[in-house]
Amino acid sequence: MARVRNQRKSRFVVYLSRARQQERQLAVALAHHRWDAIGLSAVHLTIASVDAVTCAKLGQVWSGEDHAGAVDLLRDTGVAGAEVTSRQVASILESKTRVEYGAEAASGPRATEMCKQAKRVFEWAVATLGSEEVDQTHRH
Repeated sequence: MARVRNQRKSRFVVYLSRARQQERQLAVALAHHRWDAIGLSAVHLTIASVDAVTCAKLGQVWSGEDHAGAVDLLRDTGVAGAEVTSRQVASILESKTRVEYGAEAASGPRATEMCKQAKRVFEWAVATLGSEEVDQTHRH
């Protein structure tokens, strides 16, 4: 059963703001080679970026424990680039449990790859929402 929360589409700015905060945290973790923190920030950056897009386009965000449903919701937006981006999101989310709860520390190569993927997802979300964000800003 799909687990989504309905949101006003204008609330995407909240999710995009969270993504921006996670992107800054990711940069700090990367600068200090904090592999676990990089992995965690990459996961949260990805989820917030996806939520921003699905909220803006569908008025919905994924709320299930299995974040893989967010990938399907992202595809449902039909936004240009969503299919390619959804594959990057799926790759990051496959590592989520290991990064958050695993008994081993994250490896530098995997954390670095997660960082690159998460940044691509974030940059795509920002580009996708650019005009909507400007419109939202001018309304306030």
